[in-house]
Amino acid sequence: MASLKVEFATVRELEKKTSQIFVYGGSGLALGIVFVFIFPPIGIVIAALSLIAMLGGMIYVGMLGKEASHPLFCPYCSTKNDVYASRREFACDICHRHVLVNENGEAVMAEEIDLTPRHNQPK
Repeated sequence: MASLKVEFATVRELEKKTSQIFVYGGSGLALGIVFVFIFPPIGIVIAALSLIAMLGGMIYVGMLGKEASHPLFCPYCSTKNDVYASRREFACDICHRHVLVNENGEAVMAEEIDLTPRHNQPK
């Protein structure tokens, strides 16, 4: 099951990417219901395939959601991210910056930020 969620580091990222399954499935179901009244054989097939896609999506999300996650705060913007326990890096859900998870399970900056005062920089 771990290979299914390689692309997801945070719970919010999983929710955003898998929500499209339900948008397309719901649209297909609505289209299928409309076609049931216009041309029943095509409408029934479209509605059935859409229902299968939506049910498959629910099962898929249920499988992916079983991995434990823990809250980590982004060192750049201080946003709480629910990160899957097996991840050693992730992109912040809000600022989208790359964040590393050290061996103690703490979020650390992947790259240092420029802290020099702005008034000393050349124009």
